[in-house]
Amino acid sequence: ERIRMKCPKCGRELKTGQLYCENCGQEIQIVPDYDPLDELLIGQVDSENKTPDAKKHDGTMSGGSVVKDGKEKHVELSGSREGRKKGEALPAPEKKRFRFRKRWVLVPAALFMCVAVFCLSYLWTTRENSYSYQLRRGKSLTESGNYEEAVSYLEKAQALQADTEGTDTEPLEYLARAYAHTGEEKLAADCMESAIRAEDDARGESGTLLELYLEYMEILNLTGQTEQIAEVIEGCPYADIQTELLPYRIEKPVCDVPEGTYSYYLRLELSAEYGTIYYTLDGTKPTEESTSYERPIELHEEGEVLLSAIAVNEKGMVSDPLVLVYKLEFQEDY
Repeated sequence: ERIRMKCPKCGRELKTGQLYCENCGQEIQIVPDYDPLDELLIGQVDSENKTPDAKKHDGTMSGGSVVKDGKEKHVELSGSREGRKKGEALPAPEKKRFRFRKRWVLVPAALFMCVAVFCLSYLWTTRENSYSYQLRRGKSLTESGNYEEAVSYLEKAQALQADTEGTDTEPLEYLARAYAHTGEEKLAADCMESAIRAEDDARGESGTLLELYLEYMEILNLTGQTEQIAEVIEGCPYADIQTELLPYRIEKPVCDVPEGTYSYYLRLELSAEYGTIYYTLDGTKPTEESTSYERPIELHEEGEVLLSAIAVNEKGMVSDPLVLVYKLEFQEDY
């Protein structure tokens, strides 16, 4: 729609091209119409003519829409996000915002890692110096049959308890069992003796001591040290415990004929004060599956015979083996 001009002094309508008002004689200043699109286009031309460095620091608008003659036109300037080519560097303000966001992601992540490392180190140190953890782990490994691995935990538990002068005998009991299954017979026996001594010095409760003595019997049987059983029973200072231990007594069998070379038939009688006798004549180690001794053994043929015999009591304790060698050489009659 055409714009009608009026005199700024008297308000009379002016004709196109008039320089003075016909009514009051006021001079009329002609100002060209303002067109925002023209300004934007002029700004675009100036931006394109600038050097790359000047463009980088230009503070002009990135783009926009204007209306001219009732129509909306979109002007795309060189600094707009949509007009940037792929791979073109971000403007400085956007780079700063990106670095700011990146910093707020990395800082919490670094703090989290530090806390995690500290917690893991603290947990590891605490476990290494925790008597309950070392004992619990050692017991679990022993009960699952991992005796060699269990030894290190149980030794650590015993050392930690010794530092605090504790009286818990569990580390020694489980350590004796682990030693017994790893070929450390002497250490196994020593652990049980230490456990009995510690319990006796601390409380002297007959019930707990009896359990330790019975465990000691089992350890001696497991490690093949049953010859020590009689000595342990005799050394026990409690009569009631001794009575309970008597069925565990076991001694290897004896034979009425000494080993050697003979020129006549032999009749061998075996005896054992405790338990049933099992024997072999070919040198193999006897077990409960071997021949049970029920009557004298008769040797009638020439040659060498290797007698081996054991005794097994009602508690399953196995004696040391009796081993004797007999050689029969009959003289010929002329």
